[in-house]
Amino acid sequence: MTDPTPIAAPPPAEGGPVRGAAGDIVLWHVPMSRSMRILWLLNELDLPFALRVMDLRSKDMRGAEYEAVHPVGRAPALQIDGSVIHESGAMIEYLCETRGPHLWREPGSDGRLAWLDWLHFAETIGQHIANLTQSHLMLRDPADRSLTVMKLETARLARTLRLVEGTVADQDWLMAQGFSGVDCAVGWSVWTAGRFVRLPPALQAYVDRCTARPAFRAALPQEGQPLLYQRDFYELPHA
Repeated sequence: MTDPTPIAAPPPAEGGPVRGAAGDIVLWHVPMSRSMRILWLLNELDLPFALRVMDLRSKDMRGAEYEAVHPVGRAPALQIDGSVIHESGAMIEYLCETRGPHLWREPGSDGRLAWLDWLHFAETIGQHIANLTQSHLMLRDPADRSLTVMKLETARLARTLRLVEGTVADQDWLMAQGFSGVDCAVGWSVWTAGRFVRLPPALQAYVDRCTARPAFRAALPQEGQPLLYQRDFYELPHA
């Protein structure tokens, strides 16, 4: 993979929420999506940043302005240190390494392997969430949906959560030493997974600990922002 291409950070959207200097860090964000992981972490680190809110259902992500930032048209994108990062896991690792070492595990340190494993395991959970989101929300015509695929993805999602459940049943956070950047990655995944599967008590308690954090609450959609999910829970359709 080539290094991110440096580009000039755009100004924040008129009337949009901005913290600190707009030219320092810019997060392109779809509320409630994977980019919420990064918004949560930025708030945990109390960093100044500009927030560019986009609507997944509009043309925001296909316009020329965003194409210059993320040619694939996906969210999030993070403009930082004169470059653009396009993967949320890479954003978490880079932010923790450069701005929040207390939430990171550096190479050679105790817990480094587990920290990296959890960081990437968040995407294992996330792929099933993405597939279910596509089926439940984006395929509006029921004829376009496959009930078989939806059942399989729901079962697979529930199975991936067992690894998290076995860990947080015995400790508050994924790392025994306490809250870290990987909780932003996996915590969002488990919180969102709860819209498609019923969470067992240990996972619900973990989600409750995540949502009680002020930085998590600050990352929730603000009034007037588009909502990705309109329901608390999405039942499987009847055959």
